[in-house]
Amino acid sequence: MIRKRAKRLAGAVLAAGAITAMPFQAFAQRSPEFAYSAEKWATLRDNKLEFDEISDLVHEYNPTVVQNEISYKDYLTKNRDDVAQDYYDKANEIYSNISYPDLDDANYGSGVAAALRNEQQAKSLMEQGDENTDDQATMRIQYDQAEAKLAKQAQGLMITYWTQYYNLDGQKARIEQAKLSYQSEQNRLAAGMSTQSKVLSAKESVSNAEAALVTAESNLASTKESLCLMLGWGYGADVKIAELAEPDQSKIVAIDVNADIQTALENSYAYRLTKKQLTNARTDSVKEKLSETEKNQRETISNSVKSAYDSLLLAQSSYEQAQSALALQEVSMKSADAKLAAGTITKNTYESQKASYTTAQVTAQTQKLFLLQAMNDYDWAVNGLASAE
Repeated sequence: MIRKRAKRLAGAVLAAGAITAMPFQAFAQRSPEFAYSAEKWATLRDNKLEFDEISDLVHEYNPTVVQNEISYKDYLTKNRDDVAQDYYDKANEIYSNISYPDLDDANYGSGVAAALRNEQQAKSLMEQGDENTDDQATMRIQYDQAEAKLAKQAQGLMITYWTQYYNLDGQKARIEQAKLSYQSEQNRLAAGMSTQSKVLSAKESVSNAEAALVTAESNLASTKESLCLMLGWGYGADVKIAELAEPDQSKIVAIDVNADIQTALENSYAYRLTKKQLTNARTDSVKEKLSETEKNQRETISNSVKSAYDSLLLAQSSYEQAQSALALQEVSMKSADAKLAAGTITKNTYESQKASYTTAQVTAQTQKLFLLQAMNDYDWAVNGLASAE
């Protein structure tokens, strides 16, 4: 079934970092209809994006993943020797077409240079064949790793989207504060207590704050567009991005770092790839190099999980501090509301308190998102994407 909402999609390459290229027409999802229930297909095909749908959407509709699956078909029946033979065949084809010119040839110099280049290219291909460690299994690992990286990247974009969205409130509050300061300077100027240059400076602050809001709104729209394109929607698609849930801190309490390090090693795409390549290696030099890589990766992955856990605890602490600060600002805001109603506080003082409250709200929201990101980073480190280099 063609996905109705996807009208145009971005081009695709193996590298997970590359998101867009030349657009092309939408295509059917990767999996057959019986892969999911009708209800799940309906949620994947609607125009509302939920965070927990992202991995499935990447799997089904991301153009890079779809293209990689097509490319993978070339490796389905190939073992290490088959892949090596591909290199040898290319090398032999080049060797068979190498021709050295006669000494009296007018283009002798350039002809010899071309022949030498071709010979070197063929030799390099022969060496690649000798040192080849790839087969169907290694390519599957690499394609699965690319898909996982894209899923993590898309999840990060959704978190970034909401971070930028909440920051709009802070930017709007800065505009209001700038306007109040501008009005105050105008009043002070009228009373002979300010200067024209200070008034103009305050006016410029208003313009700068308004320009910053326009930029922030543009960045938000760009983030949404990039996210939607990664998940199969077309340019300008009308997609509702669902809000993110509160962090489930019980998951942090339940973490066993040492156990997770072992799980991370078992799941690591990079580490599994190295081990498989080591099994496939034929030459002593390649085996030695891969053995050293395997050893280094074990240590690096272990440190990566520990680092992700430390970052998670730091994000949790910042989140709790932001929540405490917000609670204090809520008390101050209620007090300011009461004073304003009683006429015992000036408008400027009230607006200043309101701005502080808004800032605390934005900080609490962004710290929530930073914590969600840290939790997601830790989960991915354990589930295959811990840094191995």
